[in-house]
Amino acid sequence: MIKIRKTLLEWFSDELDLRERLFRIILSLGLVVSVVALIANMIMGIEMLVVIPLALIVAAMGVSMLIEFKTRNMKIPAVVLAIVVIPILFPFIFINGGATYSGAPVWMLLGIVYMYMFFNEKNVWIAVAYPVGSYSALYLATYINPTNLVLEKLFENNRAMAYFDSLLALLLVGNFVGILLKFQNREFQKERDRSERQRKEIEQINQSKSAFFANMSHEIRTPINTIIGLNEMTLREEGISEEVAENAVNIQNASKMLLSLINDILDLSKIESGKLEIIPAQYETGTMFSDLVNIIWVKAREKNLDFKIDIDETLPSMLYGDEIRIKQVLINILTNAVKYTEKGSVTMQVKSERLEDNKVRLKISVQDTGIGIKKESMEDLFSSFKRVDEADNMKIEGTGLGLSIAKQLIEMMGGTITVDSIYKKGSTFTVTINQQIVNASPVGSVNGLLHKKVYDKKKYTQSFEAPDAKILIVDDNEMNRMVACKLLRETKVQIDTAASGKECLEKTGQKAYHVIFMDHIMPDMDGEETLRRVKKQENGHCQNVPVIALTANAMSGAEEIYRNKGFDDYLAKPINSALFEATLLKYLPVELIETESGQAKALLGEENISMVVHQKKKKIGITTDCSSDLPEKWLQQFEIRSMYTYIHTNAGRFCDTREITADNLLNLLENKKNTARAVCASVEEYEEFFADALNENEKIIHIADSSQCNENFQTAKAAARSFDNVLVVESGSLSGGTGLMVLYAADRFEGNENTDVICRELENFKERVRTSLMIMETDNLYQNGNMGKKLYLLTRGLKICPIFHMTQGKLRIRGMQLENSTQKYKKFIRKELPRRRRIDKSLLFITYAGYTVNEIERIKEEVEKYNFFDKIEVQKASATTCCNCGIGTVALNYILRS
Repeated sequence: MIKIRKTLLEWFSDELDLRERLFRIILSLGLVVSVVALIANMIMGIEMLVVIPLALIVAAMGVSMLIEFKTRNMKIPAVVLAIVVIPILFPFIFINGGATYSGAPVWMLLGIVYMYMFFNEKNVWIAVAYPVGSYSALYLATYINPTNLVLEKLFENNRAMAYFDSLLALLLVGNFVGILLKFQNREFQKERDRSERQRKEIEQINQSKSAFFANMSHEIRTPINTIIGLNEMTLREEGISEEVAENAVNIQNASKMLLSLINDILDLSKIESGKLEIIPAQYETGTMFSDLVNIIWVKAREKNLDFKIDIDETLPSMLYGDEIRIKQVLINILTNAVKYTEKGSVTMQVKSERLEDNKVRLKISVQDTGIGIKKESMEDLFSSFKRVDEADNMKIEGTGLGLSIAKQLIEMMGGTITVDSIYKKGSTFTVTINQQIVNASPVGSVNGLLHKKVYDKKKYTQSFEAPDAKILIVDDNEMNRMVACKLLRETKVQIDTAASGKECLEKTGQKAYHVIFMDHIMPDMDGEETLRRVKKQENGHCQNVPVIALTANAMSGAEEIYRNKGFDDYLAKPINSALFEATLLKYLPVELIETESGQAKALLGEENISMVVHQKKKKIGITTDCSSDLPEKWLQQFEIRSMYTYIHTNAGRFCDTREITADNLLNLLENKKNTARAVCASVEEYEEFFADALNENEKIIHIADSSQCNENFQTAKAAARSFDNVLVVESGSLSGGTGLMVLYAADRFEGNENTDVICRELENFKERVRTSLMIMETDNLYQNGNMGKKLYLLTRGLKICPIFHMTQGKLRIRGMQLENSTQKYKKFIRKELPRRRRIDKSLLFITYAGYTVNEIERIKEEVEKYNFFDKIEVQKASATTCCNCGIGTVALNYILRS
């Protein structure tokens, strides 16, 4: 009994997943029902043709249970039932068990239900189709020819047996389905309860994680305060060695980086726990952007970068919003811009747009000339704990938290943050946010932001001296008290300290202080409770004394929060020494201050900050390869950029359009021992080319020769994958034919931003471009794979010039001319330029290689006899075309009317 009970517990164990438990209950119920049906039919004396399939069903159920129990694999028994029992044994019972006069239809209904339960959505319709089809066929056969079904006649004569069989099937199947549904509902409820428990556990874990991050951040900031404070004292010392000074500066930078990380973790934990709030307040736009300029200018100057600013002079001078969070986001973006830029500049542009309801839309963009971001890395840019292109940026400090937090903060303020990046050329981050206008008067000229005072960090000078001032510093951490005392030492104020709220009350009951600095979080009695008791202290001496909160719990709108708690002001840990002195100076009585000199007078230099006037980018820029053979005047007129190709010769490798011309190449090839081969630039070089073009254009359409002629199209297409806004189009032609397509695109698509429309128009225009070439020497054509060996030997042996025509992107032979025939030009032109109306008369573009000036003039004269064209342009082909087509090539390029 114990063994049976153990087996049953294992069979219906809750450790199994829901689908497996459901299958096991089906097997168990199926076995019980089939055994009952078998026994009942044997008692009724039903013929063996019905009893045998019932016995097979019992056997199938038992074997399936054994397989499932031993292997924990329900797939095999489930398929066995679906293939053997439902589509074979059930129909067999139907045929031999009385058909519609028996309970067989009820069993077949159970088979269809089973199919729906145990096949997924992808296969369920296939699984159900077979039993539905077979059952329908059985019904049709029974209807058409019922006389052949012997047992049906038997049930017709024995109504009691028929009724009993039908009732038995109804009861067994009905209870089967009912128990199954009951079990399923119970299991679903258990699953819901389990999911709810897991949900609560996950919430508790998240809360614990957030609390852990917040507590750890708070605790870590305390020792960082000590490190930064004591390090500040080291930097203040005069006469320290260069090595000590260098070490102190490195400690300062490392501490600030660690502090930035802690701030990010604290903000992230608050965002996840829903505790971070946006607290708006009035702020001056000029002051906010002045602070940003002063902070980033120093960082940019350290890397010899230009820092440019372009701030709208109509920007309202005072707005209402969360200035602290806006500055946090912009400092993060500006810092990243400096961090990821090795040379060039960082530009901050601010635009404003007046809205209804007395609001203004701020559009703040930060542009850099740094490394840029790959297209495939964009989706990870705002992910927490993930840095894009990490393998390439190993030397750059950071965690990847900053932008994630920045995006969440901006979205919490109802704004957006977007990025537009050109890989290897730089990025532009744009923050758009609406703010309420408090004072609509314009901020005016930005020049005022360029002359703000900054402290000289090289030499410390106290901002004031007040030897008669008495202050109390309350902090439970001894190191924090020591740091605070040392930071204020040069001001000569009289400092007392207290290690707890209780000790604070003892001292305020005995002595009067001018200012109290109080830690917020302390054991036994926190700063808030201590403050209340100080204000209400009987016979106390400090009921009306300013109390400034000291806190390691940085938060948005902290000043307003602490004022609401009763504090007069607050300082965040780690304590900034300059801000510490400034805050104390703010609350000390004027009569106690003996001197107020010594603040650095250095003005913010203008050599690294400049105004910037943004040039408006073109909507669409057209680029091509040098093999399109366009004249320089057209390239300049239509602002078309041309990509170079390399020419490999016996004398070395040369860059076409820069280091070698067609004439240079022809001179080199006069020596028959010399060879030349055109090779397209690399993918990386195309990326640089596209990046440069995108500095002047929002989108780029690059038109390349037919892929059957060279590799430029495939290489350019591979490079374009790194950009969102580069489209590469195959011209289906070469040389001047590609050039005509480039001219059409440059003239037609200025201002059009619909890429789909552009592609359709280019495809239509491609069909109208015609290029015909007559080639005097076929060596290069053969060597570059554009001519077969037999045709090459034929042209060489018979000394004939082949005429080629570009058709469907391929160079196909169209005719022959004798090399020494004086009529070869005339025949070629007469054949290619018949007097037909389909030719567009606006332009004929002739490209050539290896022809004399006189020969070209004769060609022009022959063309002009047709009086077709309004303009005939003759252009010497590039070195690339010379390599691909050979010396002595002339091409006629024209357009057909649409």
